[in-house]
Amino acid sequence: MPMLKRPNPDRHTPPAPTHHAPHSPRHRRTLALLALLLTGAGLGQAPLAAWAQDAFPDKPIKLIVPVAAGGGVDTAFRTIAPYWGELLGQQVVVENRPGAGQVIGIDAVAKSKPDGYTLAGVGVPIAFNTALGKKLPYDPVKDLAPIAEVVTQPLLVVSHPSVPVKTFKDLLEWARKQPAPPAYTSGGPGSYGHLWFEMVGAQQRIAWQHIGYTGVAPALRDVMGGQVPVLVDAIVPTGVQVKAGKVQGLAIVRSKRSPMLPEVPTLQELGIAMPDAAPFYGVVGPAGMPPAVVAKLNDTLVRALRQPALAAKLSDMGFDIVGGSPDDYGRKIRSEIELWSRIVKDNQIKVD
Repeated sequence: MPMLKRPNPDRHTPPAPTHHAPHSPRHRRTLALLALLLTGAGLGQAPLAAWAQDAFPDKPIKLIVPVAAGGGVDTAFRTIAPYWGELLGQQVVVENRPGAGQVIGIDAVAKSKPDGYTLAGVGVPIAFNTALGKKLPYDPVKDLAPIAEVVTQPLLVVSHPSVPVKTFKDLLEWARKQPAPPAYTSGGPGSYGHLWFEMVGAQQRIAWQHIGYTGVAPALRDVMGGQVPVLVDAIVPTGVQVKAGKVQGLAIVRSKRSPMLPEVPTLQELGIAMPDAAPFYGVVGPAGMPPAVVAKLNDTLVRALRQPALAAKLSDMGFDIVGGSPDDYGRKIRSEIELWSRIVKDNQIKVD
């Protein structure tokens, strides 16, 4: 009779392999990850970049506005931020960091980590500071990445009600009669209003004294208080004070009147031949951001600008919506640098 082998207590039968149903969620996730890694290894980083774009952003985005609170730049980006954040799925937090003609705030962004979480909402000094020959701690073309131009708005010239003028033409005649250069202010040193008015002074052979502020809000406050007689800046937020009767509108610097201030004449109507002057605002980040992140920031920002509720708000404030690609905004910055570099040189404009 054959002897039965006794089981060896030290040897165990290996467990049966675990199989997952071919259509289970875990099985699908494993296959998707394997396909992503294999495709990324064979075709470069494109699939990984797409994955990174989908994951971005996973925390709030800081939007540095390099001017004091209350001006046109600040107003524009504070209005846009909630709509943009909704499409990004994260809050866009506006932080004011004024000083040195927007240089301090822009420099902070240029030197930040290029991950898309620190951006700047900027005005025309992004181009004008270079046109003025300023020694900057950054290169606006090489050290910054354009995201999108967002809005433009026309320049507006206003004066305190005590100044005995009604139009910009009157203002020029009044200035010529003053025993010393009359004072004026703008949105800050190197702002559009500052350079444009210096150009006008050079062409009209009228000397003016520029009073510099860190933004249009404190400048407008002092014009309303009578400390400074004239302000040249974008229509936002100054136009609101024209409508309130706190200051008087002398001219809109473009070929057609503004729907916000239909009673204020254009320079052309006053017989003063000058091209339109439209300060422009946009978003930039540090150079070196992943292209997929730049693309997502641009796409969501442009789509936000097209939302009817936001578009109506911006239009009522006096802004003209732009949008466009990062390349469009980059070309705009470069062309403005070239244009105003020539204007500064031809008119011998010096800005301290």
